[in-house]
Amino acid sequence: MSLWARGKDVWLRIRAWWSNNWMLIRPGPEVRRGVVWGTVAAALATVVIAGLTMRTGFGYAFDFGFAILFAALCIPLVMLGVMLLLTILRKLPRVATGIVIGCCVIVMMLWGPIGTPMAIVVGLVEGVLGATIATFIAGGLAQSALRKKILVSLLFAGGVAGNIYLVWLFAHAGSMDKLIAWKPPAQSMPAKLAVADPSTKGPYRVQKLFYGVGNDIRRPEYGASVAIKTRTVDASDFFKDFKGWKRWARKKYWKFDVDKLPLNARVWYPEGPGPFPLALIVHGNHNLADFSDPGYEYLGELLASRGFILASVDENFINGGLFHDPPLKPGSAVRGWLLLEHLKLWKEWNGAAGNPFHGKVDLSRIALMGHSRGGEAAATAAAFNGMKYYPEDANIKFDYGFAIKAVVAIAPADGQYKPAEQDRWISDVSYLTLQGAHDADVSSFLGSRQWDHVKFTQPGPWFKAEIYAYRANHGQFNTVWGRTDAGQPLSWLLNLKPLMPGPEQLRISKTYISAFLEATLHDRREYLPLFQDWRVGREWLPDTLYEDRYQDASYVPLASFSEDADLTTTTAPGGSIAGENLSVWHEGRIPWREGDRDYNGVFLGWKRAKGAPAATYTLTLPAGAAAKWQLSPGSTVELSVAAMDEDADLPGKKKDEEKKKEEEKKKKGEDKSKKKEREAPDFTLELVASDGATASAPASKFMVIPPPFKEQFTKLAILDEKGYEKDWEPVFQTVRIPLADFAAAGGGKRFEPGKLSAVRLKFDRTEMSVICISGIGFGKK
Repeated sequence: MSLWARGKDVWLRIRAWWSNNWMLIRPGPEVRRGVVWGTVAAALATVVIAGLTMRTGFGYAFDFGFAILFAALCIPLVMLGVMLLLTILRKLPRVATGIVIGCCVIVMMLWGPIGTPMAIVVGLVEGVLGATIATFIAGGLAQSALRKKILVSLLFAGGVAGNIYLVWLFAHAGSMDKLIAWKPPAQSMPAKLAVADPSTKGPYRVQKLFYGVGNDIRRPEYGASVAIKTRTVDASDFFKDFKGWKRWARKKYWKFDVDKLPLNARVWYPEGPGPFPLALIVHGNHNLADFSDPGYEYLGELLASRGFILASVDENFINGGLFHDPPLKPGSAVRGWLLLEHLKLWKEWNGAAGNPFHGKVDLSRIALMGHSRGGEAAATAAAFNGMKYYPEDANIKFDYGFAIKAVVAIAPADGQYKPAEQDRWISDVSYLTLQGAHDADVSSFLGSRQWDHVKFTQPGPWFKAEIYAYRANHGQFNTVWGRTDAGQPLSWLLNLKPLMPGPEQLRISKTYISAFLEATLHDRREYLPLFQDWRVGREWLPDTLYEDRYQDASYVPLASFSEDADLTTTTAPGGSIAGENLSVWHEGRIPWREGDRDYNGVFLGWKRAKGAPAATYTLTLPAGAAAKWQLSPGSTVELSVAAMDEDADLPGKKKDEEKKKEEEKKKKGEDKSKKKEREAPDFTLELVASDGATASAPASKFMVIPPPFKEQFTKLAILDEKGYEKDWEPVFQTVRIPLADFAAAGGGKRFEPGKLSAVRLKFDRTEMSVICISGIGFGKK
């Protein structure tokens, strides 16, 4: 028999076997009805969830009515479309398939960015469950073949298991799998800061009032009962392209248009004659019907008791919602502009006899603060404050010039608005940014980019600091927003278990913001060490991990790695750089979880073989720089370092054996989550004087550089990989060492800082590591 004939015979046998068995297990018409019932049940559940979670602001009756009406229109329309398509294809039952797909579309729209996979999963699970239940009830299963009974029973069990899994997935808090166990060594801890805890209430009694236009139909507190009635401001020139039904819907909801934006705020202030420094804080984007401005009362009560006036500004009318998504554009610019318009009110009130704040406001000491998009708005306002015109339209004139001394950005956005498509630089103000490592909304440390775009043009009291807190999220800095960084039902997939309790996260913002305002507006400079080394305030802070980066107006850069593409040049003209025995040495953009920070750093990696010399990285100062910069025992050498989650190879080319081992590991698909936790990188800093004297100190004696913080934002690894890309990002820790604290390295010569000629990093304390350095320079103690 030929090969062709044999193949044909095998095919005929397989076909006959399948035909016989298919007749025994073939689903009846009741399966079709069951699939429809199952998916309709899923759609009904989706409608209920949508009615509870969409928060249009018009009340639950409207929300449920809208959800029901939408589903009642959407499913038949989809069904008709599918029927038409299937009439052409003439393959599947038209009505049943149309209803099933229509129900899946409803599920898909509820879940937004992950709607398609969720619709497929829910449709499949509920369809199988509905089909098997229908078969049990109306399919005559008792008379069916055993193999059909087994198959239906297995599918039913699968459908039940799928539903149990979905309920468990949505209900359970998540896992702690990614959290690192590393802690800074106890022996490395410095002395605690001997000043009063800034998060405790001060001596002043606190008063509270509301100001606003007085006719707000959505906010009773900004209605007729306001203590001070204010004007509206015309923002229509910012929104020339804002037209159509979205503008109509906003006007219908708020009962005002963009030409009559209200100036509303709630104020906490100290009882007393004053004058008191003034701080404004503004929220970010959130559902416009879930009002955000009450969420900073914890700061208002604290700061007012310590002698500050705090106004929490209402800008909910710029936010997004079901009929108003995305939020108003260019909303990020207008958020900042509105803060300056509020400052104009305060200036008027301070000089108006009979006003509750007459003579009580110290307008020479102002701070602007914001959270999320509000954090970007605070920096935007500081930038606009010194401009004469709106960068995008000179027809919008600015005339502000307020004495803004400080800006606070809590988990800020960055890049939502770029003035004239340029980086937003702010000058001669102090800047503080706070970020939670488990922020599932602003998941990259965007405030770090603004930190780099704060410059000091002259000597002064200014400084900039960033604080990165492990196990803190985005929402818990605002008591209204809470533990979830996404709206329902997406929040059901967030990994909430690693998050610290809300009151503990509030303690971080209370401690740092209060200390920052004390230092910048009350001139309490004794709080500065808290921003230079978080460990001195460890008694005030929750027990978690932190990283902080610090720089002040005394800082002189030696290398910031952005001056050119030459690895051997320093930012200070005339200096030079050399490296020896390094496995990794290159400059480039500093990455984030997604994308990069838009500025450069140097990447250094080493792996030391037994008996081999330690890798070094040496920066030689320009001739006469030590004298020019007035380096003295009171000066500090400062570098900001981030540990990378990368391996370094031995210097030079890899051996063939090492290459093979790496390829074998890749083939085995090593589970990254079970990798050994990385070691905290350490190295020796060595100073070289022009007369040959040397002095050295281990970096860890002054500051321990943590290994990369690991995070898991969602309950499913695939969602993390698609939504967040990496489970870590480089975050900088500043190491500041007073030159007086370097120990002489021998040779009989006393080290004199005024003769410093070179700074050398000697990688002799950790066997293998890769680090990124954002800057090396000198400051004052």
